[in-house]
Amino acid sequence: MAAKHWAAALFGLPLTIAWVGILALLFPGTAQQAILPWLLLTFPLWVAVMALMYLSRSGKRLWLLVSSLTILSYAALWLLKTTGTAV
Repeated sequence: MAAKHWAAALFGLPLTIAWVGILALLFPGTAQQAILPWLLLTFPLWVAVMALMYLSRSGKRLWLLVSSLTILSYAALWLLKTTGTAV
C-alpha cells in the first residue's frame, strides 16, 4: 500500500499538470479567456488522478504505468508546443 501512496504523491500533480497543459493548448481561444477554467479544473482532476491510483492491484504495475504516462504526457506537451500544432 505504501507504493500506491508514494506513486500518488509523486506522480499525481505532475501528471495532472501535463494533462491540463495539453488540454489548454488544444482548446481554441485566447489564453486570457481560458486560464481560469483550466486552473479550476486542475484540483478536481488532481484528486481524481490520485484516487484512481488506488484501484491498481500491484504497486509495481502502478509505478510503471504512472511513470510512463507522465513521461508520455510531457512528451506530447513538448511536441505540441514545439511543432506549433496547438490551436
